[in-house]
Order: sequence, then C-alpha cells, then structure tokens
Amino acid sequence: SAELIGEAMGVAQHHDAVSGTEKQEVAFDYAQRLSDGIGKAVDVINQAYGKLLPKSAQSPPLQAQFLCQLSNISQCLEIEGQDRFTLTLWNPVIHPVTQHVRVPVRTDYTVRDPTGQTLLTELIPISEPTQKIPGRTSLTQKQIIFKVALPALGFSTYYFEKKPDQRQTKEKSTVKITHNEACILQNQHLRVDFDDQGNLHQIVNANKSLGVSFRNQGFYWYQGFAGNNSRPEFQASGAYIFRPVSADPQPVSTTRTITCVKAEQVQTAVIIFNDWASQEISLYEGEEYVEVEWTVGPIPVNDNIGKEIILRYDTDVNSGNKFYTDANGREVLERTRDYRPTWNYTVVEPVAGNYYPVNSRIWIKDQDKQFTILTGTDTLK
Repeated sequence: SAELIGEAMGVAQHHDAVSGTEKQEVAFDYAQRLSDGIGKAVDVINQAYGKLLPKSAQSPPLQAQFLCQLSNISQCLEIEGQDRFTLTLWNPVIHPVTQHVRVPVRTDYTVRDPTGQTLLTELIPISEPTQKIPGRTSLTQKQIIFKVALPALGFSTYYFEKKPDQRQTKEKSTVKITHNEACILQNQHLRVDFDDQGNLHQIVNANKSLGVSFRNQGFYWYQGFAGNNSRPEFQASGAYIFRPVSADPQPVSTTRTITCVKAEQVQTAVIIFNDWASQEISLYEGEEYVEVEWTVGPIPVNDNIGKEIILRYDTDVNSGNKFYTDANGREVLERTRDYRPTWNYTVVEPVAGNYYPVNSRIWIKDQDKQFTILTGTDTLK
C-alpha cells in the first residue's frame, strides 16, 4: 500500500522538516517514517511496473525491482558484483528530460537503452570525501556515467552487462586526473576557472561572452549563541532558531586541496577544505549549468562551541541590497536586506534576519548579469 508513504510525506511537510530546523531526534523520526513508507511503496512500484512493462510470449520472468536508497552516497550493495542488472529511471515531471546518471559499480559495464542501442559510458572515480562518508559500507571506488532520455511522466529501463576482463584491460581510459594544479572546466556553453589552491575565480557564459567573478567561494561557520533559554533574548542558537554570536563568519579552513577529474561527459573539481567539509563542482557535456554538490559533517563539537555552516559566494555582481527568492517553490519575491515592505523593521538579528527559506531558487543581478542558485541559498552582502 502507498498509504504509509503518503502519511509520512504529510508529516514531512512540517516547516521544520522542510527547513531542517528540528532537533536531531525529530529528524531521525522523519527519516524513519519516510524509509518505512518507501519500503512499503516498493511493492506498489513492482505491481505497476509489471503492468506497464511491454511483454511478449518470449519475455523472461519479471525480476522484482528494488530501490537504492543510499545512492546519494554512491552506494548500492544489491548490484555490486553482479554480471547483469537493469536500472529503471522514473521521470515525475510533465515534459521529457535528458540528464546524466551516475551508478556506483566495481567494474565496467556495457549499457544499453530500451531500444537495445549501446550507450556511450565512462568509468570515473568516486571522490575520496564520498568514499569516507560515515556509514558508507560499500567498497566501490568507481561509478559509471551515461546520458539518459526519459519520457514525460514515464520511465525508461537500461540494461547493464559486465564487460569481459580482457576487454576492460584493452580499453584505454580517457579520464585525466590532476592534483593541486590550476583547473578549467569547459564545455560548449560554460567555463569554470580554479587556481592551483582550489579557489573558484570565475564562471563564464561562452554564449554571451559574460562572466561572474568570485572574490571568494567556500565554507564558513558562525558561532552559535550559547543562551540558557530563560528569556527570549537568551534563546540559544540551534534547533528552531539561528542566532550567531557575530555577524562575521570564519572560514572552516585556511587551506584547501583541489583534484581535477576530466572525462568526455563530465568534468569535476573536487575541493577538500578539511576532513569534514568538501565540495564537488561539475560541468556536464552539453549542459548550461554548473552542479555543486557539498558534503559537510560530522561537524566537530568537542570544543562545546555550536557551529552554523554556510557555503558562501562572494561575487562581482552589483546587486545593491536586493535579491530574489521563491515563495514556497512558486512565485518569486523581491527581498531587500534589513527591510520589510509592510512594517517598520527594527534590525535585531542582522544575520538571521536576512536568511530566507528557499525551496527552489535564489538570485542576485545587476544591469548586465544574474547569478542564480537552484535548490540552495546563501546570505548576500
């Protein structure tokens, strides 16, 4: 039954669940409810898949589908070591989509699309920070990447078959890896420049000969206010509230390392700040966006100092005090720092008062250019 996942999703619509501002025990409960619901929903998925999959008299018996619930940490133990398996991808939106997919594997595979055509694939390394994520038990160090095409509100099934060992030995890898050298990610539409210290310098739109320069980009942390909660003004930073001691965050590290991985379908800069904070900035072949995937935690608290972690972009966009965010994933609202349009606003929390919940997008702009972050946000200065 899908009832259990429906109930869990209803609970997960709570504003603290969406924003992540609940206590840790509550977050665990949300995750447990969703996991239990997903487990039950797999039965419904298998029934639907069995009816939707084209069949003939020669069709082999239908194998039960399962979900790789830890794919966000590049782990799917069920397929590790398999000579053959299938991957079914579902598109929940009302228009066809094409995108690149990564699958964690121990060896190389031939991948065929629903029509039987062999796809262009590449075997690239899983980043060191991802391999070291606490709780990840997989020994897989590689991932296979390829491009998929999914119909509107539909699915496509892809077929994996292990390549013979001798073929894998003969095939020369096209992946190039450098460490702590200047790195340029580039495709037909965009160029992303890093120096040999891992600092992001600029993103250039090649189609418009226009770019955004960065004075800095990276992880910072605010020290949380250690109140005793006896009165409102003594409320501690933490669950339900963000109250930094100072308006000036500190960098999580004064140094960083950069590893540049270049393949035909994707180019990635893996930037490690310390043993608990890193980011992977990727540019895919043919795409007009830059993907930023960050990994933070476990945050060290042995010093009994609360830490609020942010990912900050300092750009040359002359945005003044204005920026734009979505309202619950729908309309976009213009925001002004330290200002509210419907009442006389007294600045009490100069940092927290300029953070807004963002479900889908936020941007800054000037007369010449716009810098947009999708499904992520930062504070603006």
